[in-house]
Amino acid sequence: MSVIVWWLVTAVMVAAHSASAGSAGVVELDWEVENQFRSPDCTEGVVIAINGTFPGPTIYANAGDTVIIHVKNKLSTENVVIHWHGIRQNGTPWSDGAAGVTQCPINPGQTFTYKFTVDKAGTHFYHGHYGMQRSAGLYGMMVVRSLKETLLYDKFEEFNLLLSDWWHLSSTLQELSLSSKPMRWIGDPQSLLINGRGQFHCSQAGYFNEGGLKECNFTKDDPCAPTILRVKPNKVYRLRIASTTSLASLNLAVEGHQLEVVEADGNYVAPFTVDDIDIYSGETYSVLLRTHNPSPPRKYWISLGRRGVWLNGDGLPKTNPKVSRAATTKSLAYTPVLAEEGLR
Repeated sequence: MSVIVWWLVTAVMVAAHSASAGSAGVVELDWEVENQFRSPDCTEGVVIAINGTFPGPTIYANAGDTVIIHVKNKLSTENVVIHWHGIRQNGTPWSDGAAGVTQCPINPGQTFTYKFTVDKAGTHFYHGHYGMQRSAGLYGMMVVRSLKETLLYDKFEEFNLLLSDWWHLSSTLQELSLSSKPMRWIGDPQSLLINGRGQFHCSQAGYFNEGGLKECNFTKDDPCAPTILRVKPNKVYRLRIASTTSLASLNLAVEGHQLEVVEADGNYVAPFTVDDIDIYSGETYSVLLRTHNPSPPRKYWISLGRRGVWLNGDGLPKTNPKVSRAATTKSLAYTPVLAEEGLR
């Protein structure tokens, strides 16, 4: 069944990581990796958390900094490695996080120190690289900033959107099913998550979806309730987008706004404008979003849709290139994301 998640955008000013314009610095962190019960899409399951957070903490650094992360494996029965997606690891291949290739996995109870230099600015992410641990939620954003940024936006006006797919089937059963002979197809994801949040049994736009999912009714501090990002009128915001999906190919759009693509996979590109953007597993983008000045203030939706995957007669997946986001609107879940407050 096709899945689509809609985020309503509200932008909250988030203080950007600050660093002096001096010599390269050091970012040093201590992480503990362990299983925890969470409800990413309002249905409880097990996630792999870092220091009790899911998704894992965002790493902020400046180009040229040395990153040192001490990772302790507190999983009872699984090894762990972490891959820093988009980091070139020049001279430090043992920190690349490829188990059995560039490093031995971290055994339960043990600690391994990753140390590497982030040599150029860009939007990146990290994820578990052992078994299906990425599908279990072992991932997070990594933002490397330039002290000589040339993009024209307010450096304090940017937001991270970490996109992922989510199954209610455990990562152990996913791995067993996909590696069995014959392969057992695990089906489409139950939910799509933005920054670790989505909805499965309800829709924020249930009133638009007659006969479909019921409208969501969140309680205070509900872990699957949407995050509200608040934006101000007539400003330029940078959205850093990363896809850590296991299987899903995604399409993202913001209602009433065009997106100016300025970075792809950690590399600056000649800017071009789109109405929506396709993003596949492992890809990252930066886009500039220019807000309006609505009167009265209003909210807009960010849509995140899964590009279609169909099953053939043997129950195996095949891609249908004709499937568009419009073809996935039968199952809608809305999550607030962009609200423009208007001038006062």
